[in-house]
Amino acid sequence: MPALRRLSDVRLLASVLLLLVAAGPAWAAAAPFAALTITPNGPQSYDITTGVTTLPKGGTVIDQDTGVTLHATSMRYVEGKSIEAKDASVSGSFGQLTASTIQIDIPAGTLTASGDLKLTRDALALQAASLRYDAAREVVDFGGPVTGSAPDFQSDRVLLDAKSGDVLLVGHYRFSDGVLTLTSPPDGGRLELHLHQVDGKPVYDAATEVSPALLARFAPELH
Repeated sequence: MPALRRLSDVRLLASVLLLLVAAGPAWAAAAPFAALTITPNGPQSYDITTGVTTLPKGGTVIDQDTGVTLHATSMRYVEGKSIEAKDASVSGSFGQLTASTIQIDIPAGTLTASGDLKLTRDALALQAASLRYDAAREVVDFGGPVTGSAPDFQSDRVLLDAKSGDVLLVGHYRFSDGVLTLTSPPDGGRLELHLHQVDGKPVYDAATEVSPALLARFAPELH
């Protein structure tokens, strides 16, 4: 009987291991940028010593999980680790983005951009020095100076909730809705821009008293 019990334990353990192996890809696919499809526009070369694949004519990257789609004129990537794209455009829950350089850190689940950076989304249109997108949390952190043409604002830093579209101006800022102009205290401050619909059109309303929910949403970026 003891021998039979040990054999049963072995069979049970083997079954569990098989289930874990079978479930592995599903777990991996649940992470941001874990289900990427890369389509080159032309030839590609692979450096066996560095693991870098180069697409001199660029290509398209699509993430099946987040919906992020990237087009670039040139690209370098290391499978499962990183992607670097030049003269690129990206679309996702954050909106439409163009930049000189865009990098994706696959294990970290982040997308960063810099150089002639422009983003549009609903009633939001801005230019910034840099951007960091946390794909898991769907939060965008813009480094300044940040200038908005819709709505009209300037800020040292801007945070965007890609889920709701709400925006937080951080540091020294100026905001104008065409009637009222708001400016930050001398030492800087925070201004909430809340996205909502008016007659079916998305518009932003400003509030100097930031909602606790929005502060909680951006807590990792504000600490």
